[in-house]
Amino acid sequence: MEKDSAEFNPLRSILDRPQDLTEAERISKGKRDALIKEYNRAVPELRLQIPDFPISPYLSLNLQVCADYYFKCQRARLEEDAGNKVAALLTSFLEQHPLEWSISYWKNDFIAELVLGKLNTSGATKEAGQRWLKRYWRREQRMQREIATYVSPKRVAASEAVWDLELLELIDNDPQFYIRPGFRVFAEFVNWLNTNWTRFAAEKKRSALFNCLVKEYRNRKFRKQRQGAELSDSELIDICKVYESIESQHDPGNVTPYQVVLNLIAGKHGVSPRLMTDVRAENHKRWPAIRVHQKARS
Repeated sequence: MEKDSAEFNPLRSILDRPQDLTEAERISKGKRDALIKEYNRAVPELRLQIPDFPISPYLSLNLQVCADYYFKCQRARLEEDAGNKVAALLTSFLEQHPLEWSISYWKNDFIAELVLGKLNTSGATKEAGQRWLKRYWRREQRMQREIATYVSPKRVAASEAVWDLELLELIDNDPQFYIRPGFRVFAEFVNWLNTNWTRFAAEKKRSALFNCLVKEYRNRKFRKQRQGAELSDSELIDICKVYESIESQHDPGNVTPYQVVLNLIAGKHGVSPRLMTDVRAENHKRWPAIRVHQKARS
């Protein structure tokens, strides 16, 4: 917030308080709602609304931003070319702070004045408001299309597949808390296939090959007397099928465990590995604070 702006004095008693809230305070609905009421008492024109929707603890609702844009718009309406300046501020507020935009009802007054052409101090036309309104509706239509894409059956299935993949990596972090194998167990079998696939594939094909590989791997595991969760025979055979389907795309003995697991999970959910990869990348970009650490893919 600008320190030299006299307009901010009504909020000074609130803003001068320490802002380093604890995690529990940040996600406390009661404290958040009380602070909204304090802002409205200090500056009634803000008309900040208490959210009627849940807010993730990983998203920060910044009430100071709401006040900042209100006072900036107030100053801009008195300046030369007020319409274009207010339009630019509203666009910035909407695109950079959509959460704060949704609870700031003061914006409705500025939108009305902008669209009706009442902000042009030189008696100009409604062009600035019309341009802003067209841009706003284009954005809303784009958002609706994106929402429709995100909730499509394929997209939902891909999101579920991504969760299954990341769960395997989570299991590796704390294997003692799970009764199912994690990514490392899958990777161990794929790496064993890299070493033995060519030798067995020279003598057997398809189901006979898969069964022979599983039996040989089981015998090896028994000799090592390994502890911990293990893959079932049917899961091992499924891995063999995926391995066979992508083996020709790699140098002999160099199929990466990640690619096998990615294709395996994608096939179970009826989606493409490419869509899974795209959804996972988008999730990591959108929520970096809760991103699951990716394990080594070798």
